Formats: sequence, C-alpha cells, structure tokens
Amino acid sequence: MKKIFFGVAAVMIISVSFVYADTDKSEDVELEKIVVTPTRMEQYDYESTSNVTVIGSREIKSSGARNVSAVLEQKAGINAYNNSSDKTNKVDIRGFADTVVNNVLVLIDGRKVNSIDMSGPDWLQIPVESIERVEVLRGAGSVLYGDNAVGGVINIITKKGTGKFSGRLGTMLGSYKTRQDDIEVQGSEDKISYYLYSKYYETEGYRANSALLSKDINAKIDFDPADLLSLGISGGWHKDDYGMPGGLDDQTELDKYGRRGSSKASDFASTKDRYIKLSMDAKPQFYGADLGRFAIDYSYRNRDAYSWFDNGGWPTGTKYKIDSRGITLKHTYNKGMSDKAFNAVTGIDYYDTKHTIRGSENNTDDLTIYKEELGFYNYSEYEILEDLFLNGGARHQRAKYRFDQKQSSVVYETRTPSETVFSGGAKYEYAKGSNMYFDVQETFRFLATDEWYSTALPPTYTGGLNTNLKQQTGIQYEMGIKHNLHDTLILSATPYWIDIDNEIYLNPAVSPGNNENYPKTRRKGIELGMKADLLKFKNISFLDKLEFFTNYTYTEPKFRGGAYSNKDIPMVPRQQFNSGLSAGFKNYDISLASRFIGDRYAINDTNNELSKVKSYFVLDGKLSYKKDFMEIYTGINNIFSERYSEYVAKSTGASTKKVYYPAPERNFELGAIYKW
Repeated sequence: MKKIFFGVAAVMIISVSFVYADTDKSEDVELEKIVVTPTRMEQYDYESTSNVTVIGSREIKSSGARNVSAVLEQKAGINAYNNSSDKTNKVDIRGFADTVVNNVLVLIDGRKVNSIDMSGPDWLQIPVESIERVEVLRGAGSVLYGDNAVGGVINIITKKGTGKFSGRLGTMLGSYKTRQDDIEVQGSEDKISYYLYSKYYETEGYRANSALLSKDINAKIDFDPADLLSLGISGGWHKDDYGMPGGLDDQTELDKYGRRGSSKASDFASTKDRYIKLSMDAKPQFYGADLGRFAIDYSYRNRDAYSWFDNGGWPTGTKYKIDSRGITLKHTYNKGMSDKAFNAVTGIDYYDTKHTIRGSENNTDDLTIYKEELGFYNYSEYEILEDLFLNGGARHQRAKYRFDQKQSSVVYETRTPSETVFSGGAKYEYAKGSNMYFDVQETFRFLATDEWYSTALPPTYTGGLNTNLKQQTGIQYEMGIKHNLHDTLILSATPYWIDIDNEIYLNPAVSPGNNENYPKTRRKGIELGMKADLLKFKNISFLDKLEFFTNYTYTEPKFRGGAYSNKDIPMVPRQQFNSGLSAGFKNYDISLASRFIGDRYAINDTNNELSKVKSYFVLDGKLSYKKDFMEIYTGINNIFSERYSEYVAKSTGASTKKVYYPAPERNFELGAIYKW
C-alpha cells in the first residue's frame, strides 16, 4: 500500500507539472536566486541537473531556528539529530545515518568545513544570523567536490556588507536558562564592503550535564579595485565548552534518572577553532575576448579540542589538534558556441592536514596522522538541441596518509589511495524555470583519520591503527523534474538509487566497536517537494505574505550480502515529512513548521534485532512584531510537548539495551532586535 501511495504521489506531481507546462519561455518569470553548489559555477536554481533547495535569509529568519541544522530540518525536510547537545548535530541526506558527517560535504562560502576526523562539520560555529542563504544539493557531488560529497553538498553563503553603515543588536532568553546576545555591523564605501558579526550563547540545556557556552566572531572584507577583479578576506574565531550527558538505557537508567537526568555527571569537552580565507576572482579579457572567470582561494584552519570521560572510574582525557590548509583554483566559462549554450568549469583542489591525538590519564594515545589531497576536475554542459543539454564530468583525486604512532607499539606507515570518477546526464528545459533531467555519477570518499584508528579504552581495550581498511566507492542514478509555474507554485519529484561498495561503518558486533568495510549497500527512494506563494492564487487584503512549503522523502536503506544481508541500515527512517506556513500582516509575522520522522532501527542495530525507535511529530511556531527599528519575537518549540529521542543507540556486543538521548519537550524563547 505504501509503495502505491508513493507512486501515485510522484505521478500526481509530474502530471500537474505537464498540465501547466504551457508556460511561455519568453514570459517574465521571477526565478529563484542564483546558486553555485551543483556545478561550482553560477546558475539559476532551475538550470541545475540535481535536486537543489535554496533557503533564503527571509526563510531562515521566519524559521526561528537557533542553528543551521534546525533550518535544514525545518525548511529542506532533511533529517537532523543530536545526542543531547547542539554541538553534536548531524545532518543526514539520503540515509547515511551515523556516518553522515563524512558522507555529506559542508561548505561556507565555498570553504570546506568538514573535519578530516569523524567529528564532522561543527554546526554550532555557523551563526544563522550571519547567513545570506543556504544551498542544499541532495545527492552525489563527487565529480565536482571530491571527498565527502556522497549523499549531498550543503553550501552556506554568508552575508556581505552593502549600503551605508548599519547594524543590529539582538538579545534572546529561553527555556533552560538559555541566553543569546549578538551584534552585527556592516556596510560598504566606494569599492570596499565590510561585515562583522559576534555572538555569545549559553544554556544549561534540557538534561543534566548538557550545559553549553559558545562565543563566535566572524568578519569579512571585500575589495573590488576594478570591474573585472574582486579580492576578499574573511576570518573567524570560535570557542565552546559543553557537557556530555550521554545516553540512558531503557533497562535501568531511564527509570532511575528520568528523561532529564544523566548517568555521566562529569564528562565534558571544549573546542577552539580559528580560520582565515583569502580569495581572488578575476574576469580577464584579451583584446575584448572573454577568457572566462578565474577564482583562487586559500584557507587555513586551526582546531584544538579536548574531551574528558569518567569511564566508570577510569578517567581518560584526549587532546586533538588539527591544522588544515587548502588551495582551490577554478576556471569557469559560460558562453554560447554558435547559437548554442556552453558552460564549463575546470579546477584543482589541494588540502594538507595534520591531525595530532594525545591521551592523558588512562589514555595512552600518542600519534600524528598526516593527510594530503590533490584533485583535478572538469565538468561541461552543452546545448545540443534547443533547450536540450548534455553534460559530463570527471575527477581524479589522490591522497597520501602518513601514520606516526609513538605509543607502546611504534608504527610509521603510509597509504596512497586514489580514485577517478565520472558523471554524465541530460537535461531538457521544457518551460521557463522548469526542467527534467537524468544523471549518473560515480562517488567515493576517503577514510577519516580516526577511522583508521581506534582509541584505547580502559581497562582491557588496546586500540591502535588498522591500515588495511579500503576506501569507499559507489554510483548514483537520479532523475527528476522541477516545475516553476509563474513563480507561484514550484513542484519537484526526484527518484534516486545509490549503490556503494566497501562502505565504511562501525561494526558493533566487536565491542566496543571497530571500523570496517561492508561489502555492498543500497539506498533508493524518492523526494517530493512543493513551495507556493498563496497570495498569487488569491489576494487576501489584510495579508502581505502567505507562503506554504512541504517536503516528503521515502528512503529504503539496505545492507546487501555479508553478515547483515537485506537488513535495514540503522537510524534511517523510511519516511520523513515536513511542512510550514508563513504569514505576514501589518507589523506582524507568524510561522508554523512541522516535521515527522518515521520509525527506524537504533544506531548499531545492524541485525535489526530490537524493536524500532518510535516515530515522532513536532510542531514549532514563531510570532514577531516589527515597528520602525525595533523587532520583538517569541517562539514555541515542540508545541505539543512530544516526548521523543532524535538519537537512539543499541549497546555494542551482545547487549539488548537501547540507549536513549531524550530531546526537549515544549520550550520557549523571547527576544528583541534593534537596528540602526
């Protein structure tokens, strides 16, 4: 019955699209904002041969979300979850669950922010208030982006200073003694623009030992000395301290401590993170000839982290230090060949990273892992017939790992994996702002540094290097349709199929869990989406804005062959659904957003032995009032006070315990913003 429903839903969307496909391509249609994620060159949203969602600053603000992962969960229908702290947020695209931090690539203004270890991108240090828009590519991006871009790519575009000197001051109070203060200053003068943002955030958290304190400063300066040349420098500083309450098992601890309690009263961690980025963008001309566009970026990032665990009276401390340097060079060419459109991008990506792990107390870790990556890529799109395009691309990427282990067993080894991947597809732009496409793309990802390595845990586990692991490869098939009806109604449907070889996962059968390769996995599903400007259907005199959106995703994630053949990949819901409504009238704005996450197996339950984690439905709301330079807003999260857990894990080994990380029940926030 479910499959019938999914098929009918897809047919309905496609049918509606063709009913309205008579839109005149010459008609003036206000298209969505330009995106850069899919092809690393500027395109309109409808021109991309992939499922792309663009979330603008107005949508971000109306969401009332405190962090980027919450924005993505609410506005893009992506499953986001954490284990009791915003610091540990994970954003899953196309069903990668616990390994998603290494299978979804996250960029800030094109700068790669995925860590080379398993900690993944740090969503906490990306303030939503400084974001201009978020571009979400569902599906593979390995040809253009290389490592990590298997399930999707998320490119976050930050604000740039414009106009006269201006700014804003904000303050917010919320449940669990939450407080936030921030300041923004921005403007432009002649050929220089500037932007500065600083934020202070603290909370005691919903659960015991889930307190969090974070501080951020971000700045950007852009200089345009000539019409065809742009220079930029940006940088940021972040610091946080947070408790780690751990999970509560369903056999004794939930009853003993309650949902808000913790059996880990003293576990904690902290992070310091700094980065700087230099960029140059030039459009040279030779005797009037257009030579395309050249861009070069250099970035440096220094990240220090520390964690401390009690481990039942065997305390361990670990220091992590990661130094990363990156250089990306890119040439884009957008010009017609005779009367046909031709777009191409060619580039080089280079990254050099040093990861040091040092233990203290009962932790004997002492090693350094070096990773150097170099990738070359090309992607082209050519209009072979009117409005019919063919595209193709290729990437070759190689890496060199050096392992320098200095603990009791001294090890010095190197590994040099390399991969070459290809993509190809076709696109037909059947109406203004609308297209249908088919795409095939090979994928890969290299091992995270600490996937090669298991930390020693007392009193009996030894840990150490395992350099026999293989790199992950795969292939994705995708087709889709996106229809823009007079910029009033946007409909999309995207079926997909992903096969992966040697997927890297944590095998829970070996306590406390070892990283291994699973021979074959498969994910297939369909993504449906709709956005509508309801006032363009019917004018309502007392409303200035009335917008509706909805997304539905069905995913079937399976192990193939091997020990868990035909079992579901844990923590991936078969169904997820979200929708929202935003309205504006006079000085008021109101928004409601809901999300439904279907039942799924707990993390580590690779054999699907235990009962599924129950589904949940959450509704959030926000009301704001604006007058002159002042705005006051209030928000209610989890309006129906749903008792649920985003993250649930099965204990490793033969245990039948499920460990829950309870999410907050109904909670509130109240804030004010002053602009000048």
